[in-house]
Amino acid sequence: MIRCIADFVPDDAESGVGLVLQNENGHYLFFMAGTRDSHRCSPGELFYGGIGGHREEGEDWLTCAHREAREETGMDIDIIPAPVTWYVPHQGPVQPIEVIDEPRPFAFYELVFPPNIRVEGGIYYIVIYQARLHTRPREMPPDELRGIIALSAEQVVRGLEYRPTLTELLDDGAVLVTGEKYLDPQVRLFPVGTAAALAQILPHINKTQ
Repeated sequence: MIRCIADFVPDDAESGVGLVLQNENGHYLFFMAGTRDSHRCSPGELFYGGIGGHREEGEDWLTCAHREAREETGMDIDIIPAPVTWYVPHQGPVQPIEVIDEPRPFAFYELVFPPNIRVEGGIYYIVIYQARLHTRPREMPPDELRGIIALSAEQVVRGLEYRPTLTELLDDGAVLVTGEKYLDPQVRLFPVGTAAALAQILPHINKTQ
């Protein structure tokens, strides 16, 4: 059965947009949590995720994607239709699905709220698009994000299994695009949202190539 975004994201649900961005070397770009209260992490740790954010009332998905890209990178984007749309449910396996939406989303991700975040155990729905930035990201205020890091596909996948330090990632080939002055080299990084979804999807893409 061919479906659309509305079949995966209820109208009254909390939802947002994430972006899968790659640089010229094929590395994936992620923001690292800013200093604001909603980005607070345990001491010595910092999360990273896809550029994107919460969908405002009455906002359509593409408008949200463009707005969040400008707010978090200072740049606009071009949406790239995905060859396959992946569904990452909160229970069950990752699977390809058919959707009628244009441009075709890269994925639908059901994020389960962790303890002490909004409604524990509730579902946050993320519509993920592939996109490209018009130019290199700008340095942004550290309350919004501390910086942007480019990770290889292998580093993205391994991110679900352990929490490397920033130094370990850079020594392993990651690139710090922005934010060097705001980051502790020994901070340990872990994925959330779009980054966690991509880590689950990439092994399936590799199997089909």
